[in-house]
Amino acid sequence: PPSLKMLAENSNNHSIDAAVPLRKWIHDEAKKLTSSSAQQNIGSEHEKHKKETILRKTTVAYGMAELLRHARATTATLSSPSTGSEATLFSIDNFAVRLSDEAASNANANNIKGVDLILPQLSMNIIEPSFLRDSFSDGVKQDQMGRYLEVEFPTLTENANVGAAPVSQSEEDCRCRSLGLIFYELFSHISPFHYENYHGGTNGLKMEQCAESQMNYNDASQGPSQKKPKVTDAASSNAGREGREKLHYVIQKFLQDPLVELRFPSSICLVVQNLLECGEANRPDDAYDSLDAVCKDLHLLLLDPIRFLFDFELASENGNVQLSLRKHKLYGRENEVSLITDAFCRVSAGKSEAFFIGGFSGSGKSRLVNSLTNQVDISDGYVITHKFDQMSKERPLWEVISVFNELCILIMERRTQQDLNAMANSINDVFRADFSLLARLLPYIDALAPNFTSKEVKKESGGKMNFQSICFILQRFLRVVSSKSHPVMLFLDDLQWCDKSALMLIEGILSDSKCSSCVFFVGSYRSNEVEDDHEIFRLIDRLGSNDVPTTTLSLEGLNSEDLNTMMSDAMCMFPRLCKPFSDIVFEKTKGNPFFALEFLSSLVERGLLEYSACKRKWIWDERRICSMDVTGNVLYLVSSKMNGLSEDIQLALKVAACFGIKVKESIVEYLSASPKFSYMRSGMDHAVKEGFMVKVGPSDFRFVHDKVREAAYGLIPEHEKSKYHYNLGLTLYSITKRSNVDDIIYSIADQINHGMSVSCEQSPELRLELAKLNKRAGLKAVDSSDYMTA
Repeated sequence: PPSLKMLAENSNNHSIDAAVPLRKWIHDEAKKLTSSSAQQNIGSEHEKHKKETILRKTTVAYGMAELLRHARATTATLSSPSTGSEATLFSIDNFAVRLSDEAASNANANNIKGVDLILPQLSMNIIEPSFLRDSFSDGVKQDQMGRYLEVEFPTLTENANVGAAPVSQSEEDCRCRSLGLIFYELFSHISPFHYENYHGGTNGLKMEQCAESQMNYNDASQGPSQKKPKVTDAASSNAGREGREKLHYVIQKFLQDPLVELRFPSSICLVVQNLLECGEANRPDDAYDSLDAVCKDLHLLLLDPIRFLFDFELASENGNVQLSLRKHKLYGRENEVSLITDAFCRVSAGKSEAFFIGGFSGSGKSRLVNSLTNQVDISDGYVITHKFDQMSKERPLWEVISVFNELCILIMERRTQQDLNAMANSINDVFRADFSLLARLLPYIDALAPNFTSKEVKKESGGKMNFQSICFILQRFLRVVSSKSHPVMLFLDDLQWCDKSALMLIEGILSDSKCSSCVFFVGSYRSNEVEDDHEIFRLIDRLGSNDVPTTTLSLEGLNSEDLNTMMSDAMCMFPRLCKPFSDIVFEKTKGNPFFALEFLSSLVERGLLEYSACKRKWIWDERRICSMDVTGNVLYLVSSKMNGLSEDIQLALKVAACFGIKVKESIVEYLSASPKFSYMRSGMDHAVKEGFMVKVGPSDFRFVHDKVREAAYGLIPEHEKSKYHYNLGLTLYSITKRSNVDDIIYSIADQINHGMSVSCEQSPELRLELAKLNKRAGLKAVDSSDYMTA
């Protein structure tokens, strides 16, 4: 038709697109599907083709909804649903699908370039930004088809306002219902007004059978056009009444025989059902209230088809369906991400900077920092991190120094041999006779400068290093290894457990008078666990006085909309449908992300939130959830879950908690060799499986969150904790005293010393052995220049 040709020419595409009438396009899709079914029967390839068909149709449906939404701004005749133009507008014959040239040879959703409205003339181009074409979600590759994120309207004036034409709710309901009928035919190939041709309904038919029946009907009905007889006003009125009655009958039948009977994805069934429910006498709460809401849902289906469009294969554990959490996605922190990214970019320009993040436990401080690590890697920088815990109070300075020791290994792994040779020469030029002091402070320096760690140099390694010399050595070291092209990002988590000496070391590094290092320091702390006079705030003030650029940021809980998005993703449910539930969770958790996720997990455990296989969606007991009293008590939720574990897993968690946020693999192995702790290995593995701990690197174990570690430590009665530490350390010592255990000697000594006050029954021989143990640990600390620990 000339109108289709005109629209194709006005689409502003560089290539020539073919505008195909929507009814014909549906017919062609039916042919492709039935052909695939006949050739491949039921197999993986056929299922793939079915998904491709659904994805293409969802793309077209999104285009149609956007066109009708924007059509409000183009003509005033759309204001009344009773006008003739309204009937024309909401007709399947009023749409065309625009395809690229290769569409004929390759049936792919990327070949759908746009959707056109014939009257009034309006075109919509579908665009996928190039920088998103290769993006993935949670490490899962998504099919490139359907990842359309933007639309443009080349025939719509720039000044057109989408909401320019006001409409009543009844008019919007009429439009939504009409769109629902079109969508039903688009997906099922069943015309609303030819419903009786399917032998009384769709019950029992499959998608392919409906497509074949509709093809046969279309082919048989395509006869010569007949001249329409003239009708009187009375006849027209009767016809109109009969048409409305038939339309109501069809809608009711469609609601009784939904698309779910044709085995369509639940999301498509829900969109069509909620459209057809508009304007019903007993309007359900889930019915759409506007075309705007329809467009948002369809856009979400295309943005993440694996999660929202197709019935997501939800992870099942012990026969129970689990929530589909996006473990690495950061919700509602766009402004904060921009702030920390900008700060790092300034460091990359050549000057050190500090960034402090405060907030309650579970507010997402660590996750915010982790969102930057990929960019640091892309910038060829280095990321070194350390997390303090309550056990860190014994030796925080040594823990900070050890992070820079690990930096030596990271640099060796990332740089070429030529780079390493040049760096070794620079280190030698900078340190010269002081190289022995550097080697004592950072033993792994031999990974960067192996030729300079000779016996002659080591002979000079005597004498003490005070705090000033330690700070000066690290300053010079960072001048060599950090630069604009290779900035160093140091992230210290939970600074509230840190002491003054470690913070002063950070101050000395950042306040280097030479200003030739490029260090981005990020420190996080729990704002509710530090007083106004804490050393953290004094450090911030001193850095400002030393002209070190410093940014402070406080993280609050997520707002209700961001929390709703997080829960929508977890339940693979449209945000508008889970909003009532997310409002309850927001009230209980105040938007704290960790608390909210733990709360959801506890609801699943208690059966108050469960997946209905029949309804193919999550359902919840709103009354019982509202009556729960858990506000602000995330420890109670985690502890309750731990109390339901087996005794062996609980014991393993208690032991691990005694060592802090992380426990070494060697400790687990030594304890497992003891009859008293033989459960340790299997208990730790089960703790990982239950989600309380994760494996770090090749061997070590770490609690997933501070609050989880606190909950595990809380399983030990308060009056028994000192004795528990002492017995644990004594067991380790008895197993390892004839072995070389320098890597865990601090851990053994710490456990014994922690409970020394309650150990009354010590023989003189044991006291002497424990004194020697502490001497060994102290000498090791002196060798590392950690005199406070010594």
